[in-house]
Amino acid sequence: MKIKIKFVLLLILCFTALSAEEFSLSIRYLGIKIVNVKMEDQDSVLTISANSTTLASIAAKMNNIYQIEYENNYLPKNYRKLIKQRNYIEDRITEYRRERSIANRISKLDNNLNCSYPIHKETRDFFSSLFYLRNNLNRHEGIIWLDANKLLWKAKYEIIGKEEINTKIGKLESYKVKLTFDKYSQSEKERSDMLTNNLVDEDDILYFWFSAGERKIPLKAIYSMKPFPVTWKIESYHE
Repeated sequence: MKIKIKFVLLLILCFTALSAEEFSLSIRYLGIKIVNVKMEDQDSVLTISANSTTLASIAAKMNNIYQIEYENNYLPKNYRKLIKQRNYIEDRITEYRRERSIANRISKLDNNLNCSYPIHKETRDFFSSLFYLRNNLNRHEGIIWLDANKLLWKAKYEIIGKEEINTKIGKLESYKVKLTFDKYSQSEKERSDMLTNNLVDEDDILYFWFSAGERKIPLKAIYSMKPFPVTWKIESYHE
């Protein structure tokens, strides 16, 4: 009996190790690498770190951490942002209360920033939305309700084709996905971290390329913001 129990525990540990994912991306503006992003998905927690490159740090230093505890197909329960940027710091947790369609934001630095705001019951943050999207591409099109720094957006996605692209992890067949955004909140945008502050706009389109294999790895993204687009590119992938 003890041998069987040990064997089962070993299988559980092996499955847990295999279920972990980690990948790195670079963010480029005008062809220059400005931010390195590392994403890890393990034990129902997403952990994202974003650090400015040496060159970019001269103008805008960034050392940010985002952590999302999620359930049920990447629905976030708690979302923590620990932001360290030049002239701006932030340490806050957003708790999603879906049964009441409310999010509670709690600042660890300034109680005046605490607030509650309405959400859709399927609301996700930026990063949980990315992981949800890559795991639901079998639908070819759909809707994601997005919490963009307290503002509620309706993001529409659709697969618009397949392309073979060159990446740091090889030449891969990929799905090209188009995302457009409609704003539902009436409030004005507030200041937030540089990484997530301008990721959605009604006038801009986001394109994502996901590998066509089983893992649907995010290989590349182009956000058509003005005056120049921002590009994300895969640097490495491990599981």
